[in-house]
Amino acid sequence: MNAPPYEVGGIKFGVAGKPVLIGSLFYRGDKKVLNHNSGEVDIERVRREIESAERLSRKVGLPHAIDVIAETPEAMRKYLEALSDLTAGPLLIGGLNEETRIEGYRKASEMGISRRCGVNSVSQYTSDAELAEMAPNGIKFAIIQTLDPSAVYASEKVAILKDRLIGRCEQSGIEAAAVDVGVIDFTSVHLAVEAMRMIRTELGLPSGCAPSNAAYQPLAKKKVTRKSARAINVALNTMIQLGGADFIIYGPLKASGYIFEAVAVIEAIKAYGERLAGMRTAEKDHPLYRFLPKLQ
Repeated sequence: MNAPPYEVGGIKFGVAGKPVLIGSLFYRGDKKVLNHNSGEVDIERVRREIESAERLSRKVGLPHAIDVIAETPEAMRKYLEALSDLTAGPLLIGGLNEETRIEGYRKASEMGISRRCGVNSVSQYTSDAELAEMAPNGIKFAIIQTLDPSAVYASEKVAILKDRLIGRCEQSGIEAAAVDVGVIDFTSVHLAVEAMRMIRTELGLPSGCAPSNAAYQPLAKKKVTRKSARAINVALNTMIQLGGADFIIYGPLKASGYIFEAVAVIEAIKAYGERLAGMRTAEKDHPLYRFLPKLQ
């Protein structure tokens, strides 16, 4: 596995202090999708959401990528065709079944966009047949998922990576990877922070997770309002940022409207503290220089 940082679609995974913000499109419940089977979408609404996220990304100085969730091979083909015209950024292929993901790898290759595509995600449940489709179709980057009932603690996740997942990825032609340590509820956020630290220390791989999985659970159960769920999401994001997350899967792409600036403030303050301590100096496109001065 190559050493980070890795460039995918013009952005870099694994740069300290600049977590990649990953937003999802076409998930079940995405009202921009008119038909999940055929992949018919309201293309103008999709365009507006992408343009808004990219504008915010430039404003705050943080990279972003799109997680493409499709339910059928036909839908995956249409989504990639549409997105290739709407953005030049990274696209992470994440269909709900193997057949759909494989069609995504093949379509990316056919369209000549494989170099800016990755897979979200490879896990111990990913079949050899699916892994065998990655290298021939030019898929070189993967997010490795360690969410597993038998691997709750950091040491257990590291063991799964060492014993199984990294080797399987390398054999399939994956050259660069980041690790999703998995979040299923509020208490697992603390465990996620511990796992991220250990993975970076022992394996040298970028790591992150999707705190939004926990943040939106109370909303789905109608225990909190949407406003409260968003506040919880920001709080959980902050916690994993302080744990040094290299990427954050923050939920629906439209959530960029309240997530990006919150993440940027935290990263700017972290970088300011490091500068005072004589440590790493942030680049000029970092939120410390790009966004924080606009707030003062």
